[in-house]
Amino acid sequence: MSTRSAGNRGFTLLEVIIATVIIGMLTFGLYRFISSNLNAMRVSTELHDERQSLIGLVKFLQLQLGELPLKRQGALTGAAFKFNGLASDEMTWLCGAGQGLMTDAAEHDYKVTLALQPVQAGSKELALGLRREPAGDENDQRLNADFFTRGAGTQKYHWLPLVRGVSAVKIRYFDERLNALVDRWNDLNTRPRVVQISIWRNPDDLPFETTLDVLSSRLQPQ
Repeated sequence: MSTRSAGNRGFTLLEVIIATVIIGMLTFGLYRFISSNLNAMRVSTELHDERQSLIGLVKFLQLQLGELPLKRQGALTGAAFKFNGLASDEMTWLCGAGQGLMTDAAEHDYKVTLALQPVQAGSKELALGLRREPAGDENDQRLNADFFTRGAGTQKYHWLPLVRGVSAVKIRYFDERLNALVDRWNDLNTRPRVVQISIWRNPDDLPFETTLDVLSSRLQPQ
């Protein structure tokens, strides 16, 4: 017969182990729950920030296309390219100095190209951004060479990354004469009615798509 009464009996080692295991399982489950919610919040915040950056880019591009020189040849052109098998299209337009390009004090027009290229030299991460250079002749470009950073080869331009982590860009132009979207625009005397842009963060995901109006498309440049 036990020397201790049932009311004074302590926990056995087995009971302590079982209780410890149960507490550990509850703690692990709570940790997984909190961790999953924090990750979901982080992903949601990142997706929101990415979408906001793309929306900001769209607003900027629409403003630029709305301010194209009314009677200027070659004010908007576009070329189709591929990089590593993915679309890497470029669109070039003419614009004057302004806050949008941080060139308030400039005295000449600029040629601006929306392009996809490494964030910086040697980087594998691509960014969608702007290449900017004077739209004047070679003498004008030499006079303003100090303002620009050196690009590929002997060309000088200033590179401004806007949206990082972009893998592909597809740009198409609506030609009213064909009543269809085309992959490039090299007609210097006319302009597309609208520009359709598709941007992929990941090649396997659905793209972010937008359609921009070219308000001066019906005005014939001189």
